[in-house]
Formats: sequence, structure tokens, C-alpha cells
Amino acid sequence: MIYGFENGKFYIDFISSSRLHGNMRYESDRRARELAETGSKFMLGFSGGLDSQSVLHSFYQQNIPIETAFLYLPTYNDNEYEQVKIIDKKYGIETHIVDIDPIAIQKEIEDTAELLDISGKNNVLQRKFLSLLPDDYDFIQMVHDPFVCVDPEYNLFYYQGYYLPEISRHRAFQSLGRKGKTIFYGDTPEFLLSILDDDIFKAAFAAARYFDGNGVDVPGKMLKTVDRWDYYIKPIIYGKYWKDELIYFPKYQGFEKVDYLHGNTKFTEHAVLINYWKFLEFLKIPDSKKIRYYENYRPYDKK
Repeated sequence: MIYGFENGKFYIDFISSSRLHGNMRYESDRRARELAETGSKFMLGFSGGLDSQSVLHSFYQQNIPIETAFLYLPTYNDNEYEQVKIIDKKYGIETHIVDIDPIAIQKEIEDTAELLDISGKNNVLQRKFLSLLPDDYDFIQMVHDPFVCVDPEYNLFYYQGYYLPEISRHRAFQSLGRKGKTIFYGDTPEFLLSILDDDIFKAAFAAARYFDGNGVDVPGKMLKTVDRWDYYIKPIIYGKYWKDELIYFPKYQGFEKVDYLHGNTKFTEHAVLINYWKFLEFLKIPDSKKIRYYENYRPYDKK
């Protein structure tokens, strides 16, 4: 990830693809092989959900060594803990369990969040989790929820920003100064294209009025914006390319049950909105071209 501030304005750089992209399954398998070529030891942040399952599956199916670690918050994410045990049995592995009481470390998390200027405090909890793992491993997380927002006229914009989870978590992890690298698994232009350019993804936004008008409500979730991917799109894409090779556990809340971790009060600050269709065109340009986007305070920029 390449981002920063210039003249007080947040910017983020994107690199176009270096080759034709495949579907999400192809890119996941290829990503595992490319990482294996570095010769590093890998630790996967594992929740038992579809994202982390898919990464584990790509390594396991190609006989690439990887270990897994689970952040256990007793009484808050017990469902995920049970999922992890089921996956462990499936693959014949033993996930490292890191047991943390989020209430006992609330002040530490809040103080660190203020120090690092991270609004989504769950990202600081993830930092605490990582600090308790061996720091000579390259740590992998699948943090790639692609947020495309819809304006009132149903124009589409790719949304990224300083306080969004990907960048907030990257900042949190980098502040630890670990020996091992932090790897966000979906952070390549080809992987991003495998999602944004997928027919299922495009179909979901063609049908956005249907989803937005159906009256479905999940407490604490924003199904018309950031959670559209998690609830409507992601399971269908995984179902298409992985079929029954993954286990499709229902969507549970974990850290969201911890009140002080929930929410992101600065979500719209230092935000970048990019025309979705033009962004796709750019990502498909060969030869790894770079483009810089600056924060845009206007809610929707149709240029």
C-alpha cells in the first residue's frame, strides 16, 4: 500500500495490472505460489470465515507450509472459535489460539488508538493480537473488502480512505516494527480486479435498487454501503469458484459485540471516491502504471 499526505491532503497510489487477471480462485492460488517463492515462514490470521479459509485452502492444496493463529475473545466470538476447531479437523492442523480479554485491555487499546489516530479500534485490537505472535513470521491477513458505494442516482464509486480498515490496520501493524512482513493477501491489482471485474460483482450493483429497497436490516450493519460485499456478494463469488471446498458458516458478530470496539467515527474523513468504471479501465492498463488519487470531500464526484 502506498499512501500518505501531501499539502494536508490524503492520497493513495494504485498500480495497474502487470498481466491479464484471472478469477478470484486463480488469483488466490497464484498469490500463494508467489509468496512461497520468497522463502518466508507464514502465519495466517485465521477466523474460520470464508476469507481466511480461502487463503488456507490455496496454501494447503498446493502443499505450501503455513501456520494459522486465531484471536479468541471468550464469550464474544465463541462461534468463530468453534468454526476454527472444525476447520482444524478438516485440514489436520492445529491453530494457535491467542486468548485476549478485550475489556481488561480497553484502556491500552483506546490509548493506542488515540496515539496512532485510528478510529476503528478493532484494528488496534488486531495489532495487540499480532504483537503476541512470533515476529519472525510474515503475517498474512485477508483484508480486502472492496467498498463500492452507490450515489442517489446509482452511479458507482470505489471508496478508500485513511480511516478505512485496510489502511488503518496497515498503519497499526506497521507501528509494531516487526521483523516479519505484514501481507494483505488481496493487495495486488490483479486480485482487486478479480473481484471488481467479476460478473457477479457487477450484477449485484446492477440489482442494487432491489437490495436497497427490500427492507432487510441487520443491527449494526450498513447493507447499503460497506457491508454490501460481506452479506450479498462475497458468499456467491466464493460459492462459484470454490463450491463445496469451503465451509459456509453463517455470518456471526464477534468483536462487534464489544461496545468500545464497534464503529468508526471518522469513516468519511480523508476519503477518496473514484469512478468505478474508470477505475476498472485504469487497473486493466498493462505494464504496472501508477496513478495517484487525492481525498475528495465532495460526496460524489462524477468526473
